[in-house]
Order: sequence, then C-alpha cells, then structure tokens
Amino acid sequence: MKYFIRLILLCFSIALFSQEPYNPKYIFPKTVTIDSLQRTEDINLFYLKPVQYIGNFQKEISLEYADSDRYSKILENNYKSKNYKDLNREFMTRKYENISIFVDTTQRTPLKKTDLDTLKISAEEYNAKMDSLYYGKQITHPIPYISTYYDGFPVTIHNFGNKESIIGFGNNVVLELEALDKENKWQKIYPYRYYGCGTGIHFFVLKPGEIATVFEPRLSGDFHTRLRYRIGNIVSNVFEGNINYQYIGTKTY
Repeated sequence: MKYFIRLILLCFSIALFSQEPYNPKYIFPKTVTIDSLQRTEDINLFYLKPVQYIGNFQKEISLEYADSDRYSKILENNYKSKNYKDLNREFMTRKYENISIFVDTTQRTPLKKTDLDTLKISAEEYNAKMDSLYYGKQITHPIPYISTYYDGFPVTIHNFGNKESIIGFGNNVVLELEALDKENKWQKIYPYRYYGCGTGIHFFVLKPGEIATVFEPRLSGDFHTRLRYRIGNIVSNVFEGNINYQYIGTKTY
C-alpha cells in the first residue's frame, strides 16, 4: 500500500514538473535601448500577436522583434499537419489538454511600431509614391517612416503533451486578455484577434515539446489590477499591471 501511494505521488510530481514554466532569456541587438522604451494605454495598438520564437526550449534566445502579421518564415515547419480535422475540432471547441501559458513580466522586450513620418511627407506625396510603386515605377526618394519601440514582456506557450495543437493562424497567436474588475471578477478585455479576410491564411501548430513566444505590451492606465492571458480553456499565471478602467466590462472589439 505504501509503495502504491509513493508511486502515485511520484507520477504526480513528474506531471507537475513536466508543466514547469519555460522562460528563456531574450537578447536583442544593442541598437534597441531598453531604457528608452515607450508605454501605451491603447489595447489595440498591437492588434495581432506575432510569433517571436517557436521551437525547442533554449536558456537564451537572440532575436529581433518580428511584426509580420500574415506569414512568418520561422513558422514554415508548423503550418502543416496530418491530423488537421482533429486539430481543428480542438481549436474550434477551445478545449486544450496539453498547453500551458507563462507570463514573465520580469523581462522587458521591445515591440516595434512603424508609422509614416508625416513631418517629412504629405498625404498627397505619399499617395503619389504608392501609385508609382503599384505601376512598377521607381521613386527618387524612399518613403520616410519612423519607428517607435514600446515596452513589453514575453508570453510563452508550451506544448507539454504528445500531440500537436493549433494555437493560431497567419502569424497570430490566439491570446485573449482578462482583468479583475473592482468587484474582483474576471472580465474579458478582448477576444482573440482574427483576420477580416482569411484568403491564404493558414493555421499553425505547436508541436510536442515546443514553445512559442509572443511579446505583449506593458500597458499604462488609471487602474492597477491583476491580469492574465487565455487560450481557450487554458489560463496563464496571474500578474499585476495597469489598464484604463474603461476597457473593463466594455466591449472594444
């Protein structure tokens, strides 16, 4: 009997160990200065959740922020699956058994936002240059853009099971954000984001043993609370942060 109980406890401890959070250290080029990162209160500024890394766990990962929304080269080996029908059923019911989510707010990871530099080009000039490019013509001077880096943190999804799971499409992980309101109840801030036109958009899977990481913005706001991320029935660890209270309980999507 004692042996049986020890065996049960051993199996339980192994199961817990297999779900321990993975949190690699992310290293960026020296051109990105962490101390100069901006903050935003706009929950829609980073609409989609592009994958920054996917593959086996590593203690340190060197990379640059990726902002492509429909396709990513690092997902080439994850776009196809042999058991698409079963995987799609799991995705549509939003019930996972082999996924964990870990939020690491101790790290600061930059999110890049590139916009047209309106101080250097007018709307008319921009439209004219775009028309020229559309018709295959060359332009004398490049279109001026300005890039701003925002403060963020990594969110790591881990597949600790023995089968693939669909976690997104295009280059967008289907993360949802939730926050505690003043009544200490969890409220959904936004659902997972999707594409208005899905032509050519493919689902991608997280393979057994793999991790996938996205970067989320560190929001500013008038309400300090506890937050968490969700993929279907799976929720992340809870962390503290700020958000404008107008977003809580109000559908902004």
